[in-house]
Amino acid sequence: MNQGTQPIFDRLRKGLGAQGFSQAVIIFIRLAEVPLFLAFWGPDRYGEWLMVASIPAYLAMADGGFTSTTQREMTMRMGAGDQQGALAVFQSTWVLLLIVSVVVMAAAGLVAVTLPLDQWLSLKSMPRNTLTAVILLLSTHVVMSFQGGLIYGAYCCEGRYARGTFLIAVIYMLDFGCMAIAVMLGGGPVEAALGFLVGRLIGLLLFLYDRPKVAPWLSYGRRHASRNQVVRLFRPSLASMAFPLGEVMNIQGLRIAIGMALGPVAVTVFSSIRVLSRVALNPILRLTRLTEPEMALAFGNGNHDLVRKLFTRSNQLTLWTVLPVCVVLWFVGESLLAFWTHGRITLNAPLYALLLLAAVANSLWLTALMVAFSTNRHEGAALFYAATQCGTVLLVVLFAKQFGLTGVGWALVAAESMLILWVIPQALRLSATSFGSWMRIVVRPPVFIFNFVTKSRSARS
Repeated sequence: MNQGTQPIFDRLRKGLGAQGFSQAVIIFIRLAEVPLFLAFWGPDRYGEWLMVASIPAYLAMADGGFTSTTQREMTMRMGAGDQQGALAVFQSTWVLLLIVSVVVMAAAGLVAVTLPLDQWLSLKSMPRNTLTAVILLLSTHVVMSFQGGLIYGAYCCEGRYARGTFLIAVIYMLDFGCMAIAVMLGGGPVEAALGFLVGRLIGLLLFLYDRPKVAPWLSYGRRHASRNQVVRLFRPSLASMAFPLGEVMNIQGLRIAIGMALGPVAVTVFSSIRVLSRVALNPILRLTRLTEPEMALAFGNGNHDLVRKLFTRSNQLTLWTVLPVCVVLWFVGESLLAFWTHGRITLNAPLYALLLLAAVANSLWLTALMVAFSTNRHEGAALFYAATQCGTVLLVVLFAKQFGLTGVGWALVAAESMLILWVIPQALRLSATSFGSWMRIVVRPPVFIFNFVTKSRSARS
């Protein structure tokens, strides 16, 4: 098995490279999306697209959290040498997801046909039949994503998460590329959604072709599937579902709330400024995907010292990466936004400052969350996260009407502060790390990264 013979720093080196590529892809997509849609559709139509595209995103929660829980469970089992158990978990979840996918598509069709969503969202440029088609196409994209997430678990449990991460980034490029081609050829929302779906279909086929090369022992079917496996994973999976719920509320829910309170143009302004402010978070989001499988492998092997080291070092690297980047973004933000949007969007300085502050707070608790997340002991944190994000949407509705977009920024800062107070103490407890030792490591510059780079260069030579 790969994780027994391949040194951890070599896996991390490859993982960092793959995450760097993935980060570059995500940044490119986020930066290219806004000017693309503004140029071909304009702010009103783009704002409506953002609101409508938010609706199918809620269906991503329909897998019940089993996809991410299965990834971690498979990784811990392989860390303990239990290949047969990892296969049983995989097949059990695969059968479950097939059933869930049928239910999701039926629910999407029912919602699109029966509910007056066009009236609720005050859509002006998107007719009812167009709205229905977009929701069904994007819902199909969500269902395909279930299978992609499950396949990624095979890469994690074999210690080949770098390869899996690279392929996921390629799939993101296919998603966006096919959608961008449809828009540039004069397509509307239906064509854009169809291009988005075609890109995901091509990417899923690529994943299916490559997976046997990484985990030939992993097979589809229901021979090793069992109801007991599903029942045993139910609680951590239900808790995992709270994260996509919170994420949907944090992104899609905020767009809908802002659109209802301030109109679609405000949604475009907020989304553009938020994308700019979250550039600093992209490295951290990549880092969490890097530490999560390593923590799961370490827990499976019983290596608790490594878990503590991964936790404290990732927090240290997080702080010393995000904070300087946010400072730089503050000084260049106005110029970047003007260049990026061709002067169509003006920087709201108070909102921008608050969003940068929220990004710093987010980076700390997000990396610390991996201690509980990687071992499927995240029920409390997950429920608190979901409740916090739901509360944030309510605050946004109230604050936006009183203070405009600046009120939205204050609501986000409050939410991130609450999450720091919950997640950090839990991570300290689970990793048996004292607050004092954590602080002593986190506030020091991460000079260890230079030793890591030196070892990586030696390994390549």
